[in-house]
Amino acid sequence: MHKSHNDDIGFQVQQISHLVKQLQNERLVKEDLSISHMNVMFVLYEEDRVNQSHIQNNLGIKASSLSKLIDILIQKGLVTRESPAGDARSKIICLTDLGKEKQSQLYNVRDELEKQLTEHLSEAETKQLARMLSQVKSNIVKE
Repeated sequence: MHKSHNDDIGFQVQQISHLVKQLQNERLVKEDLSISHMNVMFVLYEEDRVNQSHIQNNLGIKASSLSKLIDILIQKGLVTRESPAGDARSKIICLTDLGKEKQSQLYNVRDELEKQLTEHLSEAETKQLARMLSQVKSNIVKE
């Protein structure tokens, strides 16, 4: 006998992912950003002045998708793209002053959502969930 579709872990993760993206994008409207833009910014908040491939590997997205995201962030004045001397193919992405100023606002948006997601979980359960999700991800992504 097969289990219910609603008991399928992959289905639940997919549904949660979809709902989280919707909630996050709703909250980011006031920042004129999407969750994809915010994820790029978070990589840069952890380590500014990195090459595009570092961001791409960190987020697990295609180079063409990342390039489009960075183009939009450049248009918004949040990042710059530089070519190091002697290597026109390599692109270094840097936060602008405006991008740095957005950091606390973006972390607040993320923290508000985290609070909603874990509202009925204890601190220990929240930590356990984070560990379990990390393990599930590592089962999929072999680094």
